[in-house]
Amino acid sequence: MIAKRHTFVSRSLRRLTLGSGPLERRTDRLQAIGRLVVVLSMLAAPLLAVVASAATTAHLQAVAAAEASDRSPTHAVLLEVAPEPTPPSGATVNAVPSTGVPVRAAWSLPGGVTREGFVSARPHTPIGATVPVWVDGEGDLTSAPLDRSSIPNRAAAAGLLPLIGLPLATWTLYVALTRALDASRERAWEEEWTAVEPDWNSRLL
Repeated sequence: MIAKRHTFVSRSLRRLTLGSGPLERRTDRLQAIGRLVVVLSMLAAPLLAVVASAATTAHLQAVAAAEASDRSPTHAVLLEVAPEPTPPSGATVNAVPSTGVPVRAAWSLPGGVTREGFVSARPHTPIGATVPVWVDGEGDLTSAPLDRSSIPNRAAAAGLLPLIGLPLATWTLYVALTRALDASRERAWEEEWTAVEPDWNSRLL
């Protein structure tokens, strides 16, 4: 019983990797190599996903730490009334988003220095109103530092790329290879039949 199982396993591995017997053709070996690549990609994908996720986590944590140390929140005072947003060409007023429009404002830095620039505020926000902003180490406006709570989701997304993409890519290439090899086998069979058909016909006659 053990010998039969060993024979079955050996035969299965041979078919998966190097073909199925002495009559195998070059196309059979190429297709077997393609199958092996597909299997290896499926085995490697989870490991690569873990590596990609861990690397992304480490990178984003470093970015978040650097941005948090360089950026600080403050408030900017509007120097004018926030205008009505201008609708794009051909769009109606109702189609214009009202989340924010650029407004000239001023904000103070440590040491009493004042900077001016454009910040985002809701339309019709009155002059003198304050809006929260972030500034960098030079006092220039910048975006908020990377939210650490978003790191796990972004790392998981990075891990999904090799986990799904690698097997999918290798399987797609294997399907293309199989079709090309099948076409090659069919041409070879037609050529061989063309060569032996006259001899077969003469024997039948």
